[in-house]
Amino acid sequence: MEKWIAGITGTVGFLVSYLVDGVGMAVSILLAVMALDYATGLIAAFVNKQLNSRIGTTGFARKLYILLLIAAVYLVESILFGSEHVGDGIAIAYIAIEFISITENGVKMGAPMPPFVSDLLSMVKSKTEGKEN
Repeated sequence: MEKWIAGITGTVGFLVSYLVDGVGMAVSILLAVMALDYATGLIAAFVNKQLNSRIGTTGFARKLYILLLIAAVYLVESILFGSEHVGDGIAIAYIAIEFISITENGVKMGAPMPPFVSDLLSMVKSKTEGKEN
């Protein structure tokens, strides 16, 4: 389910970027959302007494990899097509994924969530776990 959400938001992001000739702010917003996700993850781990430097370092490395991947897409797309629309679409897809993660961190901390958000997270989690098993 998370891949569907990322695919749809990435496609919409690509189309919007194409229609307005580049979003430009997508990676800046992604950086901010990644920082928020990392911070809320640390807070959730602290609240649940599960702080672990290895998990934190691995999470940071994954976020760095995503940024490098998007940078590579921007470079290749710029060389081949002279545009940045696909890179913007991918960045927007990752923004959606990070937002889901921030919300999950809030649930882990016991923060109040509207019922529709909790239902959506449960659905995403059950679909994701079903594919992993």
